Amino acid sequence: MNLYNEIEKRLHEQLDIDQMDIKDDTERHIHHKNFDGGAHLSAVIISSSFEGLNLLERHKKVYEALHDMIKREIHAFSMKTYTLEEWNNLKGNSDG
Repeated sequence: MNLYNEIEKRLHEQLDIDQMDIKDDTERHIHHKNFDGGAHLSAVIISSSFEGLNLLERHKKVYEALHDMIKREIHAFSMKTYTLEEWNNLKGNSDG
């Protein structure tokens, strides 16, 4: 199973995912002095599982799902987390 599929599988198992977009930013980091080969990823995750949670709690849920992949397959994982309502409000405000 490739890295993206494994991440998506784990997040879907732990969270009620409405939408998710994962981008690979590794190419921007391969020339860094301390690059160790792990993937540098960024994600936008929309989930009703984030309802009532603050930012730290949301990120903790994501990291718990990926815990054993961090520092092995994944070197860095940045994320933006939204509830479906927050995402729809954000999208609605950016359309005008």
